[in-house]
Amino acid sequence: MPLFMSDAELEREGGDVSVVVSRAEVYIRELQQQVETHKARADAAAINAEQTCALIEQKFLALTAQFSLLENEKEQTVATMERRSTELAQVQAQMHKLEIEAVRGAASSSLTTLLSRHAFRTQQ
Repeated sequence: MPLFMSDAELEREGGDVSVVVSRAEVYIRELQQQVETHKARADAAAINAEQTCALIEQKFLALTAQFSLLENEKEQTVATMERRSTELAQVQAQMHKLEIEAVRGAASSSLTTLLSRHAFRTQQ
């Protein structure tokens, strides 16, 4: 299996070495062009991969920064919620205390009214 010239072509040329060399040179140039084309495609693919990697890295860094900000915001929200929950508990405790005092005051007032009515009736 000939690479660049068949046996029939070689016989037609009558064994002329210059023709064989010329055909070999053309064949070699074509192979070199193919090699250069493959190298160029490989270089382009490598450059494209590098650029894609750089874009992915930039996106990753942006997302990491955004995540960090959101985590910080979440921590602040949790702290605010805990602080407000504590404030709510204190207000509820104060309301409960005031309700108890109001019930005691009403009970005391009712008791005083009852005692004064009873005292008034016993004096009559």
